[in-house]
Amino acid sequence: MRDIQHYYTEIHAKGFRHTNKFSGFDSYCAHFSTRARVGTMTFQQAKMDAIEYIGAQQVSRGWLAYTVGALFEQVGVEPVSVMCPSHSEGHRSHPVWKEVA
Repeated sequence: MRDIQHYYTEIHAKGFRHTNKFSGFDSYCAHFSTRARVGTMTFQQAKMDAIEYIGAQQVSRGWLAYTVGALFEQVGVEPVSVMCPSHSEGHRSHPVWKEVA
């Protein structure tokens, strides 16, 4: 059985509702994990579920619409330096991502 692999896809705002409050960032990452191989129906379903979930959150907070960007796969982890502030918070490594072609 294949191990669970972690991915994220970028989604970008196509406009903002103009209010006197913060309407969101220009882009956001939709993270998901699956055992399925890239390109299979199961993989596409997991990806679309993550995009729809995060996209709906951003639209409810101020985006007018969104477009889907690049897909990235976690290829490993890199240790965090002792001098990094996240090290004192308990994080000893951070993920390394590579764009899926």
